[in-house]
Amino acid sequence: MYNDDSKYRYRLETYDPKVRKHICPGCGKRTFVRYIDVFGGEYVSTDVGRCDREEKCGYHKTPRDFFAENGKPSSKEYFFPKKKPDERLNRGSFSTVRMELVDATRRNFAHNNFVSFLTDRLGISAPVTAIFNYRVGTCKFWDGATVFWQIDIDGRCRTGKIMLYDPNTGHRVKNPTSKVMWVHKLKLFEDFHLKQCLFGEHLLDGNNGPVAIVESEKTAIIASMFFPEALWLATGGLNNLREETTRCLMGRRIFLFPDLGAEEKWLRLANTIPTLRNSIISMWLSRNSDDTAKAEGLDIGDWLLNQDGVKRLRLHDFI
Repeated sequence: MYNDDSKYRYRLETYDPKVRKHICPGCGKRTFVRYIDVFGGEYVSTDVGRCDREEKCGYHKTPRDFFAENGKPSSKEYFFPKKKPDERLNRGSFSTVRMELVDATRRNFAHNNFVSFLTDRLGISAPVTAIFNYRVGTCKFWDGATVFWQIDIDGRCRTGKIMLYDPNTGHRVKNPTSKVMWVHKLKLFEDFHLKQCLFGEHLLDGNNGPVAIVESEKTAIIASMFFPEALWLATGGLNNLREETTRCLMGRRIFLFPDLGAEEKWLRLANTIPTLRNSIISMWLSRNSDDTAKAEGLDIGDWLLNQDGVKRLRLHDFI
């Protein structure tokens, strides 16, 4: 009953070579694929799934088995309703966007202004890898728009930010109005309970390397191409560097790269947020920028794109 046929609500996770499998409850090997609820991309339970070691282990617990043990829902809940009211799943604490919607946007990059700018400026290889890793999408809300999905460390999509860039300058389109829109505010969503996470947070799963935090999603992607020795995450806004969004970073080595003009605020936050108290805050950009750059509030991504020989530098040169 539980397969990839689109009419069924529960199915095994889609294989992704960049995402590690789970620990099998039967044999203890990392060969376990979990069942998900397609409505929200949520796991049915941590022990509901199938081990790939079919002969040596053979563990396989279906959603039907789980509901038989813990209370079975009505039969209609095993199937999609004919008309889905929206694309989210309320889970009490927050809502999520279905991963099928996320995956559907990860194409048509020839019509994505942000991707076009990166490939024109930096070539094809590095941007393609970065766009794939960060699961960036193309959105039809505006012609050429980009969607930056916020996917947490457990693989759940919290929301997405739709932005339109100028393909020639790489700057956000602000005239006649600023082209920024949130996915959860689209008409197909109702009663969405938002709880944001850091952009790029999903990259933390299975990687214990140092973390570098910037404000903009664009900057995180650009910096990751120059300094892959760190995991570059973005707050998505000046005020989103908060205790709640940084709990996933507990115990990690953290570097903060505030935009010009935001240094004092991030310094204060680093002293009050427990996860960030031992973080290192880079003041390099402030020390090496002129008044014009400071007035414009530029960031490390702007500097990287406009300097010759930057590839000879290392991350620690900016600390």
